[in-house]
Amino acid sequence: MLTIFLILLVIGIVLFTHFTVTYLIENDIKIVGVLFAFVGVIAAIIVLQFIISGMTEFVAGELSLFYRDN
Repeated sequence: MLTIFLILLVIGIVLFTHFTVTYLIENDIKIVGVLFAFVGVIAAIIVLQFIISGMTEFVAGELSLFYRDN
């Protein structure tokens, strides 16, 4: 459930960043638009890191069935 929420959060960050940067660049506020784009990309990368780490923990837990613990 947390992974689905994080995926929706990434989609929201990407859409919000896209429309905000487009608006800022069209209105000749380019420096703020570029800075906002960088912040949006960094935020999306951080959330994607949480998604990937959660998926790897899940897969590792599923694969632990095949290993014997002594």
